[in-house]
Amino acid sequence: MKNKNQLIQNLSNIFDPNDIKFDSLNKKKYRNDWSTKFESDPLAIVFPRQKEQVKEVLKLCNEFEYPIIGSGGRTGLSGGASALKNELILSFDKMNSIIDFDETSKTVLCQPGLVTENLQSFASNNNLYYPVNFSSAGSSHIGGNIATNAGGIRVIKYGLTSRYVIGMDVISGNGQNFYTDKMLIKNATGPNLDNFFIGSEGAFGLITSCRMQLIKEPIESVVTLIGFNFIASLDALIEIILKYDIEAIEFFTQNAMKNVTREFDHVNDSGLDNNYYILVESCYQDSFNKALEKIYKEKLVDEIIISSNNSQKKSIWQYRLLISESISRKNPIKFDVAVPVKNLAKLLERLEDFFNYNDAYDLVLFGHLGDGNFHVVLPFDPAKKEMYKQIRAFNDSLIKKALELNGTITGEHGVGLHKKEYLLEEHPDNIPVMKSIKRTIDPNNIMNPGKIFDLN
Repeated sequence: MKNKNQLIQNLSNIFDPNDIKFDSLNKKKYRNDWSTKFESDPLAIVFPRQKEQVKEVLKLCNEFEYPIIGSGGRTGLSGGASALKNELILSFDKMNSIIDFDETSKTVLCQPGLVTENLQSFASNNNLYYPVNFSSAGSSHIGGNIATNAGGIRVIKYGLTSRYVIGMDVISGNGQNFYTDKMLIKNATGPNLDNFFIGSEGAFGLITSCRMQLIKEPIESVVTLIGFNFIASLDALIEIILKYDIEAIEFFTQNAMKNVTREFDHVNDSGLDNNYYILVESCYQDSFNKALEKIYKEKLVDEIIISSNNSQKKSIWQYRLLISESISRKNPIKFDVAVPVKNLAKLLERLEDFFNYNDAYDLVLFGHLGDGNFHVVLPFDPAKKEMYKQIRAFNDSLIKKALELNGTITGEHGVGLHKKEYLLEEHPDNIPVMKSIKRTIDPNNIMNPGKIFDLN
């Protein structure tokens, strides 16, 4: 590796002084995502404003064989955007604009640093809709959503981020430019190269622009909160509810809701005392009422609350969307697995069995019923080192059970740093292919090294 001082001097030829940060405050801010607290010491944080700067800095890092990490909103939960040692961090905070809006195709060309919520607002202001949504939408970037193929609360109806990526402009690790933004509905000229980068967590290249599809606004919806006390009811509830056209179906426990109401004074859970809750959003309530009648008559549930206006809708959604924020000060360790929907009850039974014998843990459990993705969260006291070992053992057990149920080690948080050791268990035959692609388009292994898999 060549001299670091020389590399720093060359950075000043690419970036304005205001767009290079070396101070400890910026290093502390940008060196971790939401899941890590590493005391790493990044070389610097650079803030490109245009594509050419991204291309030049990747060229420079190749010349010096120096590692670089692309940084979005840093809302990830797998350590994927965290610096491990002295990497150079490239933040897209200043590449955050909407470049163009094509009314005919209803597509938006934007920079990767555009905040997800801002794309949603732009769509709404143009009587359109961007449906990918999650609790971190106010902080996450579109580029990061693509890099992790983010899903969220409406996957069952609208699918993952990949469905809305019409084209991209990407600079790979070796400096090659991949441009696919041709706005074509049909293109039969071989595999879609976008798929190499969607979900790759910045290990193959950096997105400099992307064209995102907007859709027609849905009709007015209604939110229903369903309370029940026995997990044995879950299979029947899911089977009945999923027969109807719904926007979202979410699950959370009473303890998850209690954390929200304890942390946020404006959220009231008065009268809600069931062990489990399902939240359903539907645009066709007259039809969905048939499902509600059926599950009530069959005594599968104990309580049904139906919103009658937008204020009530928002209030009900707060029970679910504020869960992560409500426990953020408790040093939570978050686990993320997914199984086929038909196996969800078996997974939850396994979790309950484990924690019935480990009641010292304040288990927070919630997830997406429609796609089988569950989040298990355990507040963690760093002073209790033995607790970390026990939680680590639980993680091993959870992943083993998910794989036994034909599931996956991560439904939406990604592999990053935290789960790369488990990736081989799930995809032993795929890893060599991933490594081969990495060596081809990032031969010097400068792009987010140490994440997803190791080349050595």
